[in-house]
Amino acid sequence: MQNYTIKISEKNAKAKALIQYLKTLEFIELTKTDDWWDEIGIENKASIERGLDDLKNNRTHSDEEVRNSIKERILKAKKA
Repeated sequence: MQNYTIKISEKNAKAKALIQYLKTLEFIELTKTDDWWDEIGIENKASIERGLDDLKNNRTHSDEEVRNSIKERILKAKKA
């Protein structure tokens, strides 16, 4: 069996009618799911958008850079 995913917004009257029609077809199984994006708060969405913008504009740090920075901070904290 093949599975297909179609995103349909229930905000549109034609979309609602399509969903109702699909429910009448015996060979179609409908499963309603929520998009996680719609479930998270504004602050989280803004944070994700900033991160995507950072990636797009090469404002990132390698794993090695981050590890070295943390080591330096720990050493400085020990000396203080």
